[in-house]
Amino acid sequence: METVAAASYAGTAAGATRSPACCAAMSFSQSSRPKASRPPTAFYGESVRVSTARPLAARQTKAASRAALSARCEIGDSLEEFLTKATPDKNLIRLLTCMGEAMRTIAFKVRTASCGGTACVNSFGDEQLAVDMLANKLLFDALEYSHVCKYACSEEVPELQDMGGPVAGGFSVAFDPLDGSSIVDTNFTVGTIFGVWPGDKLTGVTGGDQVAAAMGIYGPRTTYVIALKDCPGTHEFLLLDEGKWQHVKDTTSIGEGKMFSPGNLRATFDNPDYSKLIDYYVKEKYTLRYTGGMVPDVNQIIVKEKEGRRAQQRRQAVGAGQGDQRARRAHPGGLRLQERDHPVRGDPLRLVQARRRRHRRRGRLSFCCDVCNTVSPF
Repeated sequence: METVAAASYAGTAAGATRSPACCAAMSFSQSSRPKASRPPTAFYGESVRVSTARPLAARQTKAASRAALSARCEIGDSLEEFLTKATPDKNLIRLLTCMGEAMRTIAFKVRTASCGGTACVNSFGDEQLAVDMLANKLLFDALEYSHVCKYACSEEVPELQDMGGPVAGGFSVAFDPLDGSSIVDTNFTVGTIFGVWPGDKLTGVTGGDQVAAAMGIYGPRTTYVIALKDCPGTHEFLLLDEGKWQHVKDTTSIGEGKMFSPGNLRATFDNPDYSKLIDYYVKEKYTLRYTGGMVPDVNQIIVKEKEGRRAQQRRQAVGAGQGDQRARRAHPGGLRLQERDHPVRGDPLRLVQARRRRHRRRGRLSFCCDVCNTVSPF
């Protein structure tokens, strides 16, 4: 069986025109927090590169350091206790703690949102905001309050926002405030996803440059899943009734399995390549598991690893105007998958491959990220 853990996006934008620079690093204008309408979205970063094999001695040294760190970090630790053991960077600890506080509030706002015919809303001070915009505001406020974030951007506000933090020792953050906001009214699981890069750069960066990536999952349980660069595994924290995050699970390996989560299947109508891909998974007897959002689908890779359906993949197509927004989530998801050791070979998982294919004909754009050499069907 192939070991698979993937997220891909393929879509059609009939008549759309995009410059070739879409698949390379694009600059964001630096501006104050906009109050006007949402500006257009743009790709940032470049394809994640597959890391070359390291010498045996280097791998053994890193494995030993990972084992020592695992011994220090214990199930039952609070978020603050875990982070203090996992990283010496106090600024990173503060940033991840502040984001955890924001996601705790978002979880409450999602749970108590009033859903009408067009949107789910909740209060933010004297305002009534759609829950995705409310989550967006809470996360920006948390980053500003942390005093360690220099720049941030989101799916809702793709232009770089100056958060007032330092360049040296500070971070830049890109996030999707509420992935799956269109299914909040159905009471499906939704989530937040973000990536953290050192310094003041969100252009010309790769997934491997991240120092941390995380997501918050708002479902029957509220969880906070964190991956730190050079820290073994992904680490799940459960939001307790008293409002504290408790370390409840580590995931350090992905087993073998066949699972796929295709989104926007209507794209198969005018995208024959995507149609062939779906046919391939059906013929190969992959199991369909699709929740309606990227965050819960990526979370399956982490949660299901102890239930026999461990190595999962996600394939999703998007239509016009959505590809740029979706690509913003791939690098953070990639780091979480990277920080797990392969259970069979014992080698660290290769850096998540992110391959963007530009189809100039009919403005078609495809995106795929993968943790193993299983991109070839795509």
